[in-house]
Amino acid sequence: MFEKEKFEIPLTSPMLYDRLHTLSAEYSVSVEQLVNLAVQRLVDDVDFVRSLRTGTAGGA
Repeated sequence: MFEKEKFEIPLTSPMLYDRLHTLSAEYSVSVEQLVNLAVQRLVDDVDFVRSLRTGTAGGA
């Protein structure tokens, strides 16, 4: 199916780094899962904005 690719993205904000680890401990979720969720939401938001620009967004 899909191969996993491992790469690193340095976090330049110490506050963001600390917040990720706090959330990870608070919700018993790995930092990797939190980052994957955040990136997926970012990509979905970009796709949504693009669809608005082209007039292909569904809705009311």
